[in-house]
Amino acid sequence: MKREDEPKEFEIAEKYFAEVRSWLRFRDSIDPWTVPAQSQMASDDSLSAPYRTSHNIANAVVSAVDHLHTLDSLLVAAGASHTLSPFSLIRGAIETAAQAAWITAPTDPSERVFRSLCLSLKVAKDRETAYTELAAQHPQPDATLPNFEEDKAELGKILKNAGISSKLAQPTSTQILKEVRDLVPTTSVLSVWQLCSGFAHGRRWASDAVLAAKNVTNLPGGVIAKEQRPTMRLTVWSMTAAMDLTRYSINRFAELTRLDT
Repeated sequence: MKREDEPKEFEIAEKYFAEVRSWLRFRDSIDPWTVPAQSQMASDDSLSAPYRTSHNIANAVVSAVDHLHTLDSLLVAAGASHTLSPFSLIRGAIETAAQAAWITAPTDPSERVFRSLCLSLKVAKDRETAYTELAAQHPQPDATLPNFEEDKAELGKILKNAGISSKLAQPTSTQILKEVRDLVPTTSVLSVWQLCSGFAHGRRWASDAVLAAKNVTNLPGGVIAKEQRPTMRLTVWSMTAAMDLTRYSINRFAELTRLDT
């Protein structure tokens, strides 16, 4: 990727990264996450405690910002040019920002609380799975492992006390992205996430779909060797999904913590 080849795309990328740096306060300080009493988010937190809705939003936004700032450090500060790893970072930012957008989007507070508790259920299940595998490989007789059924029961009780009749279910990333894609219609966030996931998982279809082939060499046995490099246009297009979701989530959180005057 060279600036002289894609000046407009580099200019967009620089604006994006400047915005990402302005978001570092959400990663580096607790102040932006303070929830004022009497705000809508304070009410959400009260209904979902101790699995506070604002905490799930904060965790997701912080992760998204951190992924995007790492991309900034990689491409701008270090001046590195990697083929696939930038899209793994963008994928992480899209996935986590989508979680925050998914929780904050509803105008109905009961739906926000419900979605947050569903995400907490997913977190509980993932935690039990990870800890169980770790304990199997490195047994510690005195260790107490997470118990998903206990966590599920506790979350169900919180849901019932909040007066919500819906049944808790673990959301998938695909489900979440389908439900948030209309919030930020500039790009298809689901399609971008799927492409970036293809890069992250080393799937050849992703590279063949969007990376131009150079220095193609025919080898014996019908093997074709080729060099594939990303463009800044592709990087910016992918980043747009992550930026839009992160920006939406930050702005929506601000709305939910604003005191009505």
